[in-house]
Amino acid sequence: MTKVKLSAYEQERLENIKQNRELLLSLNLVGDSAIPLSESGGQRRIVNKSKTRAKRSADDDEADDGGAWGGRKGKSARVGAIEIPARRSKRLRGETAEPVTEVEERVIEGGDVSELLLGAESHFASDVVSQAIKVEGHYRGWVESGVMERLGIQGNATEAWESEGGGKFSFKDPLGTGKKITKKSVPSGQSVAKFVASKLLKKNPNAYFYRHTEPGTEQWTGDWTEEERLVFLQIAKEYGCGDKWGLFSTHVPHRVGYQCSNYYRQYVIPQGWIIDDNYRIDSSGHAVYVGKHKRGGM
Repeated sequence: MTKVKLSAYEQERLENIKQNRELLLSLNLVGDSAIPLSESGGQRRIVNKSKTRAKRSADDDEADDGGAWGGRKGKSARVGAIEIPARRSKRLRGETAEPVTEVEERVIEGGDVSELLLGAESHFASDVVSQAIKVEGHYRGWVESGVMERLGIQGNATEAWESEGGGKFSFKDPLGTGKKITKKSVPSGQSVAKFVASKLLKKNPNAYFYRHTEPGTEQWTGDWTEEERLVFLQIAKEYGCGDKWGLFSTHVPHRVGYQCSNYYRQYVIPQGWIIDDNYRIDSSGHAVYVGKHKRGGM
């Protein structure tokens, strides 16, 4: 690579970077070789391909089990660190940089990035918007009627909870038994969340079906079929969607609640099939939740 002669400004900038790095080192926030400086005044990124994506639990509330995309399987080969030359800015290339917009200035000053996110009506073409299903972010239905009849589940959340012993729900006592659930009370190899959910089939169906399919029904992973997509959209059109994903999933055989939730955020919203004002679209086309988080028991 051609060596770039540093201006007085760049030399001062490089010195500032060096001082900042020394400060980070003194605070143990970076390692000695985390940010090596290049002779051109930029920085060289060190990519270590030996780092592989950590396995994400299928029981996590935000789990991405491959429900929308399929999953990656197999282990990545361990490869040593590879040095990648830093990209030079327009200024270093002698080009005029893009001016900072008024919106960007407000974001920089206030730290609120919401202005950089677009609503569906602004992001998608008019024909996509006109064909999209509009929802308010809430599922208004209950357990699918066939599933409810086969399993003997009551007709609403209150009846279901009370008919199975009732009690006061809390996140420390999700079963309503008056006893806290701890890791020690859970069978080895099983998460607390999945264990608790397995005990709530008839008492709190939303919690059960968020992590489990109907007993005896195989859980599918991998890409969603076109038939599943159409079923998803039809249920959303009829009952709404955006919460209570365990109940919603009873209408989609072989899928559980967290899979429906992931599919919604990662695929349905970004494609414009459903418009939910609780979401905005970022510059990369990803759905970003901007609604109010509400935690509840059932």
